[in-house]
Amino acid sequence: MAVLVIDVGNSSTTLARYQAGRVSRVVAVKGGIRAAPEACRVALRQAAAGKPPAGVMLASVVPAVNAAWQRLARRETGLMPTVLRHDLRLPVRLDYLHPETTGADRLANVAAAVVRYGVPAMVVDIGTAVTYDLISSDRRFFTGAIGPGPEILARALHDYTAQLPLLEWWRRRPPRVPKDTDGAMSYGIEASFCGTLRETVIRLLPLLGKGARLIATGGFARRFVPPLGMDFVIDPNLTLFGLGWLHDYQTEQ
Repeated sequence: MAVLVIDVGNSSTTLARYQAGRVSRVVAVKGGIRAAPEACRVALRQAAAGKPPAGVMLASVVPAVNAAWQRLARRETGLMPTVLRHDLRLPVRLDYLHPETTGADRLANVAAAVVRYGVPAMVVDIGTAVTYDLISSDRRFFTGAIGPGPEILARALHDYTAQLPLLEWWRRRPPRVPKDTDGAMSYGIEASFCGTLRETVIRLLPLLGKGARLIATGGFARRFVPPLGMDFVIDPNLTLFGLGWLHDYQTEQ
């Protein structure tokens, strides 16, 4: 059966259709439902077009907008979304001190990693923040790390200095030899982030032992992961797949 999946992030929201292990009709909205309510309505209609979905699954790291998404989804599809929480049925055991604080996107990612790639595994999700989630060979989500994404680094340089601009660093690659302020900032942001990304993965990998799968997802994965030279699989739809799969998993016997 088809499921409408909604992944609400800090900077954008992504919607898609999931059916029988396939993700399709992926639509992203910058800014989310508060900043762009009409764009969100259009995106939802695009993702849900055709045969009506049998269910809706919502993962959100912005709890304050959950009710708005539930109202919109119910108005457009007639269905009340299931909100992904730590106490739903999962294919992993949450070996965390406070599992209720685990982000819904992380739950979707670890579920998808187990199903698509096996264990042990590390999932790196590069968005506004970067999450590193580790699943053991006995299917325990037992540790992880959270760090700033490149967009946060760029904003921090602007917010905590008097003269540095808010740089739209993603529009072009940094220069090989910076010759102005924008170039110097772009170079520094990318170098700092790549160094942090590499060092965090290197520190975490020994916790998994041999044979760990490395999976990267998120909006900036294709930009930053290949230069690392590590054995990563890049799966841009990992979170959306996890959401759809988890919806079906709740009703399996």
